[in-house]
Amino acid sequence: MDSPSIDTERFDPEALEALGRIDLIASVIVDGVRQGQHRSARQGFSTEFSDFKPYTPGDDLRRLDWRLYARTDRLFVKCFEAETSLELMLLLDATGSMAWRWQNHISKLRYATHLLAGLACLHMRQQDQVGMLVYDAQQLHHLAPRCRRTQLEAIFALLDQLQPGTAQSLPFLADRLLGVKRHRGVVVVCSDLEENPEAVQAALTRLGGTDDEIILFHLLDRFEIEPPFAGTATHLRDSETGVLVPIDRRTFAAAHQADVQRFRAHWQDRCERLGILYLPVDTGTSYVEAIRAMIAARQRFNEG
Repeated sequence: MDSPSIDTERFDPEALEALGRIDLIASVIVDGVRQGQHRSARQGFSTEFSDFKPYTPGDDLRRLDWRLYARTDRLFVKCFEAETSLELMLLLDATGSMAWRWQNHISKLRYATHLLAGLACLHMRQQDQVGMLVYDAQQLHHLAPRCRRTQLEAIFALLDQLQPGTAQSLPFLADRLLGVKRHRGVVVVCSDLEENPEAVQAALTRLGGTDDEIILFHLLDRFEIEPPFAGTATHLRDSETGVLVPIDRRTFAAAHQADVQRFRAHWQDRCERLGILYLPVDTGTSYVEAIRAMIAARQRFNEG
């Protein structure tokens, strides 16, 4: 079934930025994700069998396990993963490249903070345990997965005060995550992957080798994908020499878009080989669209 249409203007990243407070932005995102949903209140979960629980009056009789009843003479109903608490870890790349933005538009880092805030709020409302790992200019920030109101407040506070750093982030976060004892769960990574390619590849390989379900939001600025000056500029200034270099507009625009496509295709191929769900997103994408796309892709990914 197709997702219900959404009010793109209401959920536009630039429009939501005007709300200022990250908790308000997250709440609006969650409302948008749930808008028009008529199925289970839980979003983005598989329905694979998970466990049994004793039957109690009011339970769905269709879930009674008669084979187990024949062996034990007791009634049990099947539980599914959609009914069990999920452990969600959010990993955020806060390197300097994530702070890039075109003029006064929203940066990749700001977009990522709002996207992850919305995800955290959505899952906390579903009684899931949510944690976070981020390494910014100040230090490593680690919030162990919990399900309580103070945890959501801590996540919002952390996301709201991040300062972009210069050191490699993704490899460090992967190592830290693997060094922390956790239950099996879902790990959502948000990064532009604009670090050392070998280091990023190694980090993704380590993440893909875990028992966790790994989801990667590959985030680019919408103006990185299609520069607003590509169709009008006649010269570009060399960032090192300051010299203006003449360009052919059509050739430049076509070559740039081909580079972006190759960049994304490269990491999509690597992720598919590692069993990682790859989701390309840009800063012009509605947060609601991004999360709904993740939910739909995750269902297809798990069913396939």
